[in-house]
Amino acid sequence: MSGISFTGVGSGIDTKTIVNALVSAEIDPQRAQLSTRKTTLDAQLSSFGRVKSALNEFQSVLDNLKSPEKFQVRSTAVGDESRFTATSQSSAQPGEYQISVENLAKSQRLMTANGAFADSSAEVGSGTLTISTGGAYDPGLENGFTVDIDPSAATLDDIRKAINNAEGNDSVTASIVNVDDGVGGTQARLILTAKETGIANELTIAVSPDSDPGLSALASGNLEVSRAAEDAVIKVNGLTATRSTNEISDVIQGVTLNLKSEEIGEEVNLTIGTDNAAVEKNVQSFVDAYNKLQGVLRDIAGKDNSGLRGDSTLRMLSTQIRSLTATEVDGAKPESMILAQVGVSIDKDGKMSLNKEALNERLNQDFASVSTLFSSESGIASRLSDYVKPYTQAGGLLENRTKGVNSRLENLTDRELRLDMREENLFNRLSRQYNAMDSMVAQMNSNGAFLTAQLSALQY
Repeated sequence: MSGISFTGVGSGIDTKTIVNALVSAEIDPQRAQLSTRKTTLDAQLSSFGRVKSALNEFQSVLDNLKSPEKFQVRSTAVGDESRFTATSQSSAQPGEYQISVENLAKSQRLMTANGAFADSSAEVGSGTLTISTGGAYDPGLENGFTVDIDPSAATLDDIRKAINNAEGNDSVTASIVNVDDGVGGTQARLILTAKETGIANELTIAVSPDSDPGLSALASGNLEVSRAAEDAVIKVNGLTATRSTNEISDVIQGVTLNLKSEEIGEEVNLTIGTDNAAVEKNVQSFVDAYNKLQGVLRDIAGKDNSGLRGDSTLRMLSTQIRSLTATEVDGAKPESMILAQVGVSIDKDGKMSLNKEALNERLNQDFASVSTLFSSESGIASRLSDYVKPYTQAGGLLENRTKGVNSRLENLTDRELRLDMREENLFNRLSRQYNAMDSMVAQMNSNGAFLTAQLSALQY
């Protein structure tokens, strides 16, 4: 407030205390009312935040649960994973298979002839190398690339670097090994290894040497095959399948096999089953999210300091979610039309629980019926998701309610500022009035004292 001073000289009255009391008597009740209202609105904001968080978590679980793929998770068991491993997608048909790995796919490996080069610095020659896979180089097929060898960089090591760094090279790796030459010395051998396995990825090297013999030593006909390209061969239930790679995903629908080792005629069992544990986990997440949401709604509705005690919107939300959860699902089988039939129940206090044994029993009897109950278009997850979405989406019910509360809080802040100004104005006005009164009393006292003195003088 303004720096107004109070003397109280004239009247002897504590005018400052009187002014403060008068200001407080008028302003404090209004300030307390605004403070109470602000506390309530802050509590409402906090409560709406809790509801939105719980609803978003519930919505996320529902979005996950309403996907049919979540009920088509497959388990994969391989009798001997040293032979192969396997992964399954939802499209895999549960069943058992006997698989033998007759042959692993291998990449081709070529190397320069014995005794051709003493060391990596040996001059080879200049010209052009053309390296292709699956036959002669065809630019239209983009099955290879060319390497120009300059006379200034034509050693064996230069050629190795040129091949590895060549634009368009995604098919071969070049390396050099220094090995015995058989007569007490060493020699360097350039090794070209195909990056991809299978006969279809055999290497073809054509040369256009600037001089003879030069690059001719690197032509396919002058290179030794240290490892031939081979296709993978497996037998599935006695039927043969040949592929160019050891990762095979097109023999058994929805199953990818990764071949590890070969042994002709050695069968290994592959079992594709339904993954009850994954479904159980998803259903448990639904139960937990449901209980959390309903717990938040009950807590807010039951507390005076929540700001939303008895709120009709939240009460309806809680009631409708429970009702939609308990309602039969259209199109579901009679034995799996409601959650209670698959082990999900709600007690008298509104708490949901999962009987895992009952759920797994139903999954074992009819896995698809549980999927229909939860993830079909009219299933539990879809219907609840459709109902919850208007609350959680941008511009939805909760966002609009929150905006309304924020708007009222802004209005309260403006009212508090105006009340502060009114308090200061009232204080200043009363202060001036009481100071004027005090001055008047002081003047009257001064005049009275003068008159008294004059009258006393007349008596003598």
